[in-house]
Amino acid sequence: MKKFTAICLAAFVAALVFMGCNSDSYIPSENTASSVAVYSFALSEDDSVLKNLDTVFFSIDLNKGLIFNGDSLPYGTRTNKLVPRIRMLEGVSVANLIETSEKGEETIHDYLTNPDDTIDFTRPVRLQVSSPDGMAARNYTISVNVHTMKSDSLVWDRNALRTLPTNLGGTLQKQQTAQTADGLYCLTYNGSAYCMAHTADPFADNWEYSVPALPANARIETFSAAEDALYILAGTVKSSQLFRSTDGGATWTGTGKTWSHIIGSVTGKLVGTSNSDGTWRYAEYPAGSIDGQPMPADMPVSGMSQPVTFSFPLSGGLQATFVGGRLADGSLTDAAWAYDGTEWAKISIKPIPAKLEGMTLVPFFTFKTSIAWVVTEYSVMMAFGGSDGTKNNRTVYISSDYGMTWAKAGDLAQLPEYVPATAFANGFVYEATLGSRSTGAWTEMPFTGRIPAGALFAAGSSLSRATKPVESWECPFIYLFGGTEESGALSNNVWRATINRMTFKPIL
Repeated sequence: MKKFTAICLAAFVAALVFMGCNSDSYIPSENTASSVAVYSFALSEDDSVLKNLDTVFFSIDLNKGLIFNGDSLPYGTRTNKLVPRIRMLEGVSVANLIETSEKGEETIHDYLTNPDDTIDFTRPVRLQVSSPDGMAARNYTISVNVHTMKSDSLVWDRNALRTLPTNLGGTLQKQQTAQTADGLYCLTYNGSAYCMAHTADPFADNWEYSVPALPANARIETFSAAEDALYILAGTVKSSQLFRSTDGGATWTGTGKTWSHIIGSVTGKLVGTSNSDGTWRYAEYPAGSIDGQPMPADMPVSGMSQPVTFSFPLSGGLQATFVGGRLADGSLTDAAWAYDGTEWAKISIKPIPAKLEGMTLVPFFTFKTSIAWVVTEYSVMMAFGGSDGTKNNRTVYISSDYGMTWAKAGDLAQLPEYVPATAFANGFVYEATLGSRSTGAWTEMPFTGRIPAGALFAAGSSLSRATKPVESWECPFIYLFGGTEESGALSNNVWRATINRMTFKPIL
């Protein structure tokens, strides 16, 4: 009886062991998520493909099984023969890299036996990992992302091209656009009538139209603005009256000032030039300490760019800069001048390598990528367009030190052939909020606001990295209104441009 009981007990234990071996609840020590985890992924050094290729950072999403480089490789990088370096749990039983051709044909590379095989990453590659005992398995999708466009190109969007905002019929003869605290005002003239268009959001292209009651003999080319008012000169170049409007151009009031040209709004003042008595003099409104004082012979009296205002590190307040222009003797200049609210000074140590009038000057950005793949954003001034008296300028010039030194911008920042070279065009920079679609493209979001003429930011500021999924981000755009084409005709266009990189969804 005891022998029978022992036999039954042994059979019962054996049955339990058999059932346990076939149960889903059995988990050997290495049959865990960590046994099939990928701990790091990188590409081997290959300067023939890209310098510092081995420093490119790859993110690993263990939940979704995704491995990817958030900062895409430069446009044109070849990814068809790359050697990956993958760190996994020691002793994994399977580590296969599986390429899939356009026809669906699979090529399997055994990473355990051939870790130096080159892999074609032009399409996503599947990584198949099995635990040491073969009881757990995981598939990962590896994507080596490459920009499909040159990321640091200044892109002038043909799809965003618009005509000048107006409700006038016929051919436009003149236009001038100015910026106040509440948006842009575009003044147009068709030879018989005027139109004033206003928007707070040029990205949305929503404009309101009105008929301005301009003073007699108004000179449209002098139309300008400060934060809280519009300004225009009426009369002749030698002697014009300065008028002011605080209701969007509906009514105008004389200021009692006689000017010749308006430079722009600087540190709360409107500044210009005057030649009513035959001597070129500084003009300020409201009048400051140099109002009416004679101008130096090497300072331009007309044709200078719009001023750009910024905070200069070595000064205690705001400063404004313009470039180019025409001197009192009729010659052109390549110099840059700055104004700190009390006096003017020529600041260009290395001026723009061309003497031009009617240039467009805007504050914008450029990017530099370090050998460690850190992308840094820098504030710069960009100057382009203008005329030397015989032909219009197509070259874009750049300054990263507040206008003291200038050089030709890189090829990626130059005007494309489809954008006409213009003189006396008006340039502005406004931010818009972009948002990602499920397709990875971007779309318009509610408007954020302008970058005022004074918005140059601290040089060397790094691009931020989000701490949660990015749904929207700010992107600055250059808007270019009108201008005179080489034929002498008015350019009836509003162009929009930005650095291509800024339209990409920021990386986590």
